[in-house]
Amino acid sequence: MERRLSKKDLMELYGVDRVTIEDWRRNRGLKMIEVSTHSKYITEKDLLEWENSLKGNYSVKRLNNQKCIRTNRSEGLIYFL
Repeated sequence: MERRLSKKDLMELYGVDRVTIEDWRRNRGLKMIEVSTHSKYITEKDLLEWENSLKGNYSVKRLNNQKCIRTNRSEGLIYFL
């Protein structure tokens, strides 16, 4: 069975709060599976695909510990690694 990450896991991985995760889900294409209104998760594969879709636009701490070096300051998104 493929590894699943919860919202809490994502918050710890990226150092962001729940509101940011919800923004990514609603506005940035983060595909989370909704088990119930209070339980959502994403598979590791889907998370890596989502990260790869951001290449060249954002600087993110990647699940596989690689870094993207560009940021998108026009949208106010700068992630410090």
